[in-house]
Amino acid sequence: MALFPKHPVAARDPQPVGYSVFDTQMSVDGDVETDASLRIDGRLRGSVRSAGVVVVAAGAAVIGDVAAREIIVGGAITGNVTATQRIELQESAVVTGDIEASAIMIQEGGSVEGRMTIHPTSMTVSGTERAATSAAPHLRAALGGNAG
Repeated sequence: MALFPKHPVAARDPQPVGYSVFDTQMSVDGDVETDASLRIDGRLRGSVRSAGVVVVAAGAAVIGDVAAREIIVGGAITGNVTATQRIELQESAVVTGDIEASAIMIQEGGSVEGRMTIHPTSMTVSGTERAATSAAPHLRAALGGNAG
């Protein structure tokens, strides 16, 4: 039995990334910012900014903007929703505000009252910086735009 293992335990078993939960009995007033993922089952009056995944469960409500890498909505959001990768609206989702992401999936029954913008390139969580996108010249011409 060796005193020092060949492979450190930390290298083989990385620490799990944090995950926070707002329970159904929780009602929070204020902005939330996390580097990890967040699941909201209760009520939040304030904005959410997450580097990971934000889940707004069925029956939950957020009044404020939500920004994250990925957002899954089953409850209600009154505010703008911005994801750097994807947004999924489940059948019970109700979003009153603008949605912006690289990919948007809406299940039958999901509701949006606002504008939806799809940017197939990378964006920041805030949505203020994104890679330049422009249609190819032949597509712009076919669509009646300036080919130059």
